[in-house]
Amino acid sequence: MSSPTSRKGSQPHQLRTAAEPRQNRLYNVRLSHIEQVNPSVRLLQLTIPPEIQNEDEDQDQDLDQTIILNHHPQPLTFLPGQWLDVHIPSISNAGGFSITSTPADAQILPSLEPPITAVDESDNPPIDPHGRPPYLELAVRHAPLNPASAWLWRPAHEILGTELSVRVGGSFVWPPSGVDLTRIRNVVFIAGGVGINPLISMLSHLNNGDDEATALQHPNLNIRFLYSTKLPREEGNRGRRSLEQVLFLSRLRQIIASQSQFRRLRIELDLFVTDLEQGEGEALLVGEREDLTLHARRINQRDLEKAISGSDGKVKVEETVCYVCGPPGMTDELRVYYEKWW
Repeated sequence: MSSPTSRKGSQPHQLRTAAEPRQNRLYNVRLSHIEQVNPSVRLLQLTIPPEIQNEDEDQDQDLDQTIILNHHPQPLTFLPGQWLDVHIPSISNAGGFSITSTPADAQILPSLEPPITAVDESDNPPIDPHGRPPYLELAVRHAPLNPASAWLWRPAHEILGTELSVRVGGSFVWPPSGVDLTRIRNVVFIAGGVGINPLISMLSHLNNGDDEATALQHPNLNIRFLYSTKLPREEGNRGRRSLEQVLFLSRLRQIIASQSQFRRLRIELDLFVTDLEQGEGEALLVGEREDLTLHARRINQRDLEKAISGSDGKVKVEETVCYVCGPPGMTDELRVYYEKWW
């Protein structure tokens, strides 16, 4: 989302987003895991020190409040859709990357009871009573001209374990500001390429049931997800391409599968593949896919009208909220609430 696509896009992230709200505090995190999703995108996991997120430690009420704040800084929190200023050693300008995980992932999991090893005679190792550490996830596109992206794409063994500093910012968030959630019945997400990054955080958050207000008010929220993307090309396989490498498609389908069982959210997914070659589309379109509708073209005006319209074909503005995140050519055509980084 931070590639230089115009004169303004060549400006450093912090300058482009200077008018956006930011938290005051920098947090130290550690680059703990790297996963190559496809030839152009890798997922990064930034582990948050548990002591930062621990709000349950006993505190001496007689201590000066300033000392308490110094020893127990406020936990790192964010809203789905926000991004990070990522400060990397030896790079002067911070990079900007949308958070793709959920606020729940940044929290400490409840500790499990220690295993009773005296009666456990199996060969299975005991479960770690501490669970997984709190973390943030980023999806970073290969962008050699962007210093922060280029550093995060260095060989994994060179950068794993590095301590980075991050700051949360951005106003493109769920829940939407200035909107009466009690009236919302329909949510439309429109993603172009890596513009899916903040939107997958929002949808995952809703899937988790973390948004208690929304879950109580709208147990059957209608969600339409329109995702436009090029098809990644597999390396070392003579250029064969497959849906499996589409960024976050597997996560989207897992969410749909989960909601088909719990029926708390009604989700419809339309995937638009924009760069299919002659004869390539037929192979991808073969077979029934009940969890998504596949299109070998770009999103058009009719798709948008259908997405925001109810079963009666009418648009109920007061009941619908729409998010768009994608490249300039896409967001410039869509006159709805969107995030634009250039």
